[in-house]
Amino acid sequence: INYTVLGDGVNLASRLEAANKPFGTVALVAESTRTSSLSAFAFRNIGYITVPGKSTVLAVYEPLYRMVSTMLSPSNSMASMNNNPLLDESPVRTGSSARIVTDGGDGGVVLNAWRAVPITVLNEMTKNYEAGLRDFVDGNLPSAVKAFEKAATIAPEDGPTGLLLQLSREGKKSGSRWDGVIRFEHK
Repeated sequence: INYTVLGDGVNLASRLEAANKPFGTVALVAESTRTSSLSAFAFRNIGYITVPGKSTVLAVYEPLYRMVSTMLSPSNSMASMNNNPLLDESPVRTGSSARIVTDGGDGGVVLNAWRAVPITVLNEMTKNYEAGLRDFVDGNLPSAVKAFEKAATIAPEDGPTGLLLQLSREGKKSGSRWDGVIRFEHK
């Protein structure tokens, strides 16, 4: 017996799965999935994309880790979680246990795919990444380059930072009309 799943949602999921490779991520989700999962996961805004076969611009997010407490802000932005988010030990990224280990002092350490990162350092990287993303979307590419370079200094293995840094540098050179949308042309 063969089963085939059809529909726009399945098509979009397949395209988002393919977008993981250039972003260097393990999972990407659209706004609707993020919205329905805010109490369970912390997300990072990766940017705005179009996928092959669609002209609609999508906001895409990377699930960073699973939360065990729903007492956090609904925004679930990494930069907004300075104090002590509670996480479980379920891996979100392949080969990692994305969680915070607390010691009661500095808020703990996030263990993820990059390395063991103190929360304060991860928050600083995320602050720079989010500033770079805002500048990238707004077309302020020289500022985006600076912010992404700062984020890359803190987390050099972060795929989204590397991709957006490269695209900011290339866009700065091209001089073409800018809208901040990353267009994937091939399935």
